[in-house]
Amino acid sequence: MPFLKKKYVKIILSLLVITFILSLAAHFGNNPVQRALYTVMSPVFDAAYTVITPVRKFFGYAVKAPKYEAEIEALKTELNTLKAENKSKEDFIKENRRLKELLDLKDGSMAGYETVTARVVSYEPNSWYDTVMLNKGANAGISVDDIVITNPGVVGRVIAVGANWARVSTVINASSSVGVKLSRTGDVGVVSGDANLAQDKNCRLEYLSNDKNLIKGDILVTSGLGGVFPADLSVGKVTDIRSDSAGNLDYAVVEPSVDFSSLYEVLVITDVSAAVSTVHEEQAEPIENINENINENVEVNMQEQGAIEE
Repeated sequence: MPFLKKKYVKIILSLLVITFILSLAAHFGNNPVQRALYTVMSPVFDAAYTVITPVRKFFGYAVKAPKYEAEIEALKTELNTLKAENKSKEDFIKENRRLKELLDLKDGSMAGYETVTARVVSYEPNSWYDTVMLNKGANAGISVDDIVITNPGVVGRVIAVGANWARVSTVINASSSVGVKLSRTGDVGVVSGDANLAQDKNCRLEYLSNDKNLIKGDILVTSGLGGVFPADLSVGKVTDIRSDSAGNLDYAVVEPSVDFSSLYEVLVITDVSAAVSTVHEEQAEPIENINENINENVEVNMQEQGAIEE
């Protein structure tokens, strides 16, 4: 520090000397004395300018620092605003994409069912996405045991309903079970929740009709048996096979088709039983028509046979 003080003193003294010399030269006017002084002092002027310029800039920055800080803060605020606007636009685009996929599902494979669109508003505390809450309930026509799905596949089943809310037990809930079949072979089994596997957002496959056909990567869809779930809805994929000491299937680990950590909008099927009954009636109708045609043909044949005998 003493060294720096001495240095600044020398600079100030040098500036004073230069100022004095310049004043003296100006006093003599444009004459040989002035020109001689300028000639002698020119290198000194250059050195002084080299020293003075950084000092002048430093003090200039120091004076303008508050202004610069205010401008920087204003730019930061503007940048944060732009980031927020950009995120809002991205979220809006993602939401539109999800809603379009849900609408395609509603008007496509679910066109024959009565459905209600709802939004996931919360997850049950202290759980692993095994229970979710919806923002619609009885007022929207939702009842206990209604099936909840989304574009990737089965979410779960409604287990409690209020006027404007519904609680859904997902397929990874320990109390959940879904009749499934292997899309590759048609073998049927049951996917149920498991408290341990639920921590990794997985569930288990059991009671497979032919476990020898099971391989990793097999896709599971709803079997439609029992009329609880519509058939052919995606449930999940086999990621691991656990066998007992005899080599028989104990259970298989299933990764659900739905990512429960990114679940926003869902479709609630409110008339599965009625729709299944309708499907069964439609499937039975051609058989009745066939029987009628057979009876008509038998009667015609009998009449023709009687005419021939006469």
